[in-house]
Amino acid sequence: MTEKKPIRKDRVLLALLVLVAVILIPILLSSGGSTPTSQTTATTTDPTDAATGLIDVIPLTGSPTDGETTTPGTPSTGDGLPSEETTTETPVTEPTTAAGVLTHVVTQGETFAQIASQMGVATEQIMADNNLVSVGEITAGMTLYASSDGIVHVIKSGQTLTDISITYGVSIDKIARANGITDPGRIFAGQRILIPGATTNLWQAVVRLSHGQNTRFIWSLEGEITSPFGWRIHPVLGTRHHHNGIDIDVPVGTMVRAAAPGKVQLTSEDPEGYGTMLVLQHADGYLTIYGHLSGILVANGQYVEVGQPIAESGNTGLSTGPHLHFEIRNGEFPVDPQRYLPS
Repeated sequence: MTEKKPIRKDRVLLALLVLVAVILIPILLSSGGSTPTSQTTATTTDPTDAATGLIDVIPLTGSPTDGETTTPGTPSTGDGLPSEETTTETPVTEPTTAAGVLTHVVTQGETFAQIASQMGVATEQIMADNNLVSVGEITAGMTLYASSDGIVHVIKSGQTLTDISITYGVSIDKIARANGITDPGRIFAGQRILIPGATTNLWQAVVRLSHGQNTRFIWSLEGEITSPFGWRIHPVLGTRHHHNGIDIDVPVGTMVRAAAPGKVQLTSEDPEGYGTMLVLQHADGYLTIYGHLSGILVANGQYVEVGQPIAESGNTGLSTGPHLHFEIRNGEFPVDPQRYLPS
């Protein structure tokens, strides 16, 4: 009979310790090695998340940013104007100037007449080609542009060659040929082009309606203000209400011009209020509203230049007589137009 030897407890305990060590050591090594990877990932992704968050909260309002290109597409409506969906924007680092456009850098003490004589053009031409409303705007070091063959025009963001053609009454093909534009659907904001055969008439109207002052808006036409901005008794309804614009007394059919460059946001009929009306959208969220019109000369989505004819005054809607109702709105809030117009 074999004698059973007692099991030694110290050996059992040692075996258990070895088993635990075999199981835990790989786990500890694995988790310890993964910690730096996790920290590295967090450090790498945080800036991306932060940047995305910043982009999301930046408000995008008004017209496209200056210094971008515009690629008009095929017109989507019967009016021959490209739809906004066909316009793409790409940053432009350096504006270009059409061949044949004269340049002159103003030196200290030069007069406007001397500059015009050196460039071989009239002073009115230099003002129109450089969007100057007074000769006092020139300063030493300024580069002036001019042409005796037409008008020098700087392309605006959101403006198409179709818009420019309508503004000056010059065909797209003629503008493209004069500027070596092979693809009329690809023009650049900030690019300086020549509008062949265009006259200074449009800019002369701007100079007249600006009163020679460089202000945010110009007068759309000339006439007496018969009802200012603010509270009044409604001339038709006889109730007290806030007049959101100014009324300018002019005969039916008087030409109404754009108070600032921008896009036609709305043309509408409001028989119980504004009558035939037009709304322009400008940079920085501003709107101008033209009411009681007899006719509209532009189409929705069209980009118009300051001073460009856009409508004819009338006596439509809720009106006591022929006049133009004119409003300026900063976003949705009406402001007193006389604070923004030249005195």
